[in-house]
Amino acid sequence: MISFKNILIAGFVGCALCATTACQSNEDGTIDLSGYTPEPEVTLVYNHPCALYSAADFARVKAAIAASTLTADQKAEYEALQKSPYVMGDYGVTSHATQQIVRGDPKGTIAGTENYIIACRDAAAAYQFGLLWQLTGNEQYAQKGVFILKDWAAKCQEVTANDNNQYLAAGAQGFTFALAAEELRDYSGWSESEFTEFKNWIVNVFADKNYKFLQLHGSSNCGSPKHYMSNWDLVNLCSYLQIGILTENDEIIQYVTNYFTKTGDGLGALPNIQQYTYDFTLPDGTKEKVTQAQESGRDQGHATMAIVVAAHLAQSAWALYEDNPTYTDLDYFSSNDQALLRMAEYNALANLKTGTHADINGTQQGGSWLYALTQIPFTAAGPWCSDKNHEAGNTQNAFGEEARGNLRPGYEIYYKHYKNASGNYFVRKYAEVQRPECGTGDQRYGSNSSAFDQIGWGTLMLYQ
Repeated sequence: MISFKNILIAGFVGCALCATTACQSNEDGTIDLSGYTPEPEVTLVYNHPCALYSAADFARVKAAIAASTLTADQKAEYEALQKSPYVMGDYGVTSHATQQIVRGDPKGTIAGTENYIIACRDAAAAYQFGLLWQLTGNEQYAQKGVFILKDWAAKCQEVTANDNNQYLAAGAQGFTFALAAEELRDYSGWSESEFTEFKNWIVNVFADKNYKFLQLHGSSNCGSPKHYMSNWDLVNLCSYLQIGILTENDEIIQYVTNYFTKTGDGLGALPNIQQYTYDFTLPDGTKEKVTQAQESGRDQGHATMAIVVAAHLAQSAWALYEDNPTYTDLDYFSSNDQALLRMAEYNALANLKTGTHADINGTQQGGSWLYALTQIPFTAAGPWCSDKNHEAGNTQNAFGEEARGNLRPGYEIYYKHYKNASGNYFVRKYAEVQRPECGTGDQRYGSNSSAFDQIGWGTLMLYQ
């Protein structure tokens, strides 16, 4: 088992933390967080692969492909995956790995420029190769996916920048690299020593940074863990959890679970993401509860990102929960009185239109807004910290209209888990509008960094 108990953080950033926690100063002036990660209270079973989807999910979809029983939407998504730009061209054949992954101010880095988009693309490619290998058994997919993972493990030394934007790359790309490795871990062409080398790499380069952010939040300028919007926590929780699954580290699983569902002090913890809950009247006159999330007053690209990244986090935990049913805290979908459903409902009602179906040919949803801005419930929220140079230091006075209707993949996860629940009216509609949702590489989501914040391909894997 890999332990994260020897993480050392520069002393000046941890002095405030030590006043309220068990961390101690070392003789060399660093802060030792060795006592901060709790010992595991449970011993987990890992039925690999559990990479967002369980071994049973992969087996079920693989059998449906072989039997030609996929639904029309699943078939369309499967065909789109096979033609994805990230499984074509030189991906898995040519080395792209860089010594540093730089996201943010590059001053003082070896790379000398922001280059993280290379890691975005390669991580997405490795994941899609791994997904196709799981579903087809075609070793060419596995060979290419493993080539990418070995290339990065051999050459990349750190995620860095001269500011804290590096933590976004540590989260989003750490999650995707870890998912790919989990899918490909049993490929016979990836030797045990090479797999161990990869695990050591992803721990040292990504997991340590995930943990550092969740503990210290980049030494927040305002002295508060709520300096950063919820998505910063969420991408790092995704990465840390999936690396914990990859390395079978019970401590990490428990840490993420407790942070997200109960004790986290950042805005990505469920008790902190939720802002205000409303009784919303549906077209038939009935009411359901919807919850304004922490980023609802921002542009809707970010607001939706937070909602779908949270879905991916919960789905990763669920893949583990299926084999550990007594550890009920892993059921993030039920946590905090189904908070994820209530926030997804709010986000969906605010971003849906009537009319044209959004499809994989690039057609966006059309028609008029399902609800006018004046019909969307909103209560002023924030500020969450005192630093006015960051959006979490500002009050959100109105629902964020910018980028309204921006689609991101992930609602298929919510549909799967809540399709038989009450209070799912808008989740169902959002999934229907977007289906097949596809994922990175679909032209609906573009090709900049936002296309790599979430994984997608949920229609193929989850829709029944």
